[in-house]
Amino acid sequence: MVFGLTWDPTFLKTRAGMTMTVESGVGLLGAVISIVLGNGFESFIYWSTFFISGFFLFTHVTNLTQVLESKVPAIAKIHLGYLAIWTVMLAIACIYRFVAWNFISIFSWVLLFAFLIDLFFKYRSSPSSTAAPGPATPAAAEAGNSYGTV
Repeated sequence: MVFGLTWDPTFLKTRAGMTMTVESGVGLLGAVISIVLGNGFESFIYWSTFFISGFFLFTHVTNLTQVLESKVPAIAKIHLGYLAIWTVMLAIACIYRFVAWNFISIFSWVLLFAFLIDLFFKYRSSPSSTAAPGPATPAAAEAGNSYGTV
């Protein structure tokens, strides 16, 4: 334990840990290769992916996530927004690389799939911001809340 941080490498074996590791690792590899083969937009995507996904991975491995959530309650929504925005940017980069194919496009595709997987599971696990009222009766719940309507 250094500076109150506890190291928990078991997070790396979870689905979220693996996707964050792939995002950060492919981001770093793509960033280094994009120095020669990429353009400024792709370089920005790869370097920022490495640092931002690496930051989120670091917070989970060192169990700082709870402390961070207590200080910044919207961190889960920030992470979800980051995933959504970078997914759109990666889709743009992949569309561009259909026209001007290069070796770097492989990294864009791998990152796009990793972000889509991470975004899908993060979105499904995020709580709804507007809670709908529950069914009035058990019969209405079985009928999909349309009990007694035409």
